[in-house]
Amino acid sequence: AGVKGVPDEKLWLARKIKESAIHPDTQEVIPAPFRMSGFAVFNTPILVGMLVPNLSIPMSIFWHSANQTHNACINYANRNASQPTPISKLLQGYA
Repeated sequence: AGVKGVPDEKLWLARKIKESAIHPDTQEVIPAPFRMSGFAVFNTPILVGMLVPNLSIPMSIFWHSANQTHNACINYANRNASQPTPISKLLQGYA
């Protein structure tokens, strides 16, 4: 079955890795910070920044903006690319 000389387990693992890193519609590589599997790893520093006690207003705005930007990038990278989304819809995430 599959590729000659390659065990099925290795083929399934390769498929799982490929499907977690490649967008199914565009076939483009999804950058690691914007993959669903990278959410916790890459969002943790932002979360810690947001939870620092006694933040000044400018720092609070910075961390919340960083969080919104990261979330918007994740949503864009994992979008349904078979049906185009207007930029106006993507920008609503900031409102």
